[in-house]
Amino acid sequence: MLRFNTLTLMVLIFLMSCSASNHDSKQLKNNVISEKQINKNIWFIKTGASGNGKSISNPIGSLALLESMSKKGDSIFVLASDFPLQGGIKLKDNQRLLGLHDQKNKPVISNTDGLSNNGIGVVLANNNQISNIRIENSHASGIYGRNISSVQIDDVEVDGANRSESFLKVTYPTLPGSLPHAGMVFIHTDQPGQIKITGSKVMNTAGFGILSVTSNSVESLLSVNQTHIEGGTKIGFFDVGIAVLSQGSSAKALLDVFDSEVQGRMTRNGRNIMMVASGGAKIDAHVEQFLSGPTGQDGIVAAVMQSPSEIDLYIGDSIIEGAGQMNIEGTLVNLTPVDNMQDHKGRVSIEINGSTIRDAGAVSGFEDVAANVWLGGSQFLDDLAPAKGSYSLKIMNSRIEGAGRTGFEFGDLEILASGQNEMSFYDVVLRNNTIIDNGQADIMLHVPDAHIDARQNCWGSSEGSYKGLSDQRVVISKPASINQIDFNEPLNCSDEKN
Repeated sequence: MLRFNTLTLMVLIFLMSCSASNHDSKQLKNNVISEKQINKNIWFIKTGASGNGKSISNPIGSLALLESMSKKGDSIFVLASDFPLQGGIKLKDNQRLLGLHDQKNKPVISNTDGLSNNGIGVVLANNNQISNIRIENSHASGIYGRNISSVQIDDVEVDGANRSESFLKVTYPTLPGSLPHAGMVFIHTDQPGQIKITGSKVMNTAGFGILSVTSNSVESLLSVNQTHIEGGTKIGFFDVGIAVLSQGSSAKALLDVFDSEVQGRMTRNGRNIMMVASGGAKIDAHVEQFLSGPTGQDGIVAAVMQSPSEIDLYIGDSIIEGAGQMNIEGTLVNLTPVDNMQDHKGRVSIEINGSTIRDAGAVSGFEDVAANVWLGGSQFLDDLAPAKGSYSLKIMNSRIEGAGRTGFEFGDLEILASGQNEMSFYDVVLRNNTIIDNGQADIMLHVPDAHIDARQNCWGSSEGSYKGLSDQRVVISKPASINQIDFNEPLNCSDEKN
């Protein structure tokens, strides 16, 4: 059993308080906290206990009772047990929920029915911290926060969330159906919010692993660092590891993913990261040292649903591999623009550096259309013309290899087959990359208004490099032309600088 004496706890709480307030060393010396004051602001809870919760040797045993007795700013220590604490908990502003694990396990919170806290494991308030806790088999979301200013989630495991496959009281107007609960849910409609997740796991959750929704005139940040997200089941349209949805002309969502991994959403709707911008909203995403592993449909998707929305995506030092359809997809969807005067201002911009993008089509189901990188329109409304906007793609110092069908594809063949042309502008720069072993072609081009600067790349196969990009490795669909591609100054694969 984990044991702390009173002095240890005083020091622990004292340091936590000072850390949260960013005091310097002089302030530390002047800060005096009595044991009585500490006891007033801390609680201990353990499954099956019957104490008053004011000491580690006399913990309280009920989350509902603790919730009713605790105050804003309190620290709640959850002690490990062989059984989970049931019923979930609704935190108050500035509270900390901190697990004290034994030699075997983290403390566990569960909420297996919908009778308390709407079936949610932990309901957040402003400026909460959750650390060293496992939340498992919740009826609805494992963690849920709506219009919270900030939260820090460290070393938290969420497993088996949304067992009821239930839905949020939140919709996203340009996606089909309602949004389901998830492992972690963050809704930003009224105030800016910063969500920071570090060293955590989100496993086997129905619908979404992590969902962030930003709307109206709000700006939000979702930071995911050293976190593993894997597995889960589809609900309706949704089977996603990390989803960032932004809606509204002044809404902006920031996504920062570092040293993390997402994989295992294996249905035909499975996506590891999905970003969707509508109503003139913006999304700015930075993904670095990231592993996007096998998934049923797409690895990373950037979808602008309505002009003049915009998505900027940077990927660095990452591996994006094994998606069923596209490893990386950027698309403009032909939903009715917010403003007809700006119907051509939807934009998707993707920059990739020092990364490996490989083996699209490795999961069965989309082998005939699998591309490592695809940019093009999506036709949601058949009676409207394809969306018109702009795409920017810059890939440097990277490997693009092993796609089932093609390394790069620009434009949608289905739109072309329907007798329509995509009139978006494509600005593509490929430089100092190794592009090999990509199915039927290295480049497929189906759009007339594209300029592809593909100079100074190594093109080849596992049997050896080509003398540049050969005509046999390029597929052109009229009205596109081979003259839109500049693949001069090829590199020998032995000279590559990757």
